[in-house]
Amino acid sequence: MAKTLRWGSFAGLGLMVLVLAGCNSVKGNYTCEGGLMDSMRLEGGGKGFATMMFLGQKTEQPITYTEDGDKVTVTVGPGQSTVFTHAGKVLDGGQMVGKCTLK
Repeated sequence: MAKTLRWGSFAGLGLMVLVLAGCNSVKGNYTCEGGLMDSMRLEGGGKGFATMMFLGQKTEQPITYTEDGDKVTVTVGPGQSTVFTHAGKVLDGGQMVGKCTLK
């Protein structure tokens, strides 16, 4: 019976790790302030879209992103990458890029 409890505990711990990993995902719709982006939509598979003002016109651009711990690297176009720090519902790109908050 002790073996059954031990395996059950491992299974419960594994489930908890999966649930917590899912809660920490950056996927979602963000409203941005203090930078070039108005909003970002991060979808599954490291892809998404960013809406920004360019020469007085609002444009939507495809983006890619990668996650490494609390760092999220967002790439708009060829070679234009920005590293955001992920904390809770916020992606912080610093003073030049601004902050994006999950809706």
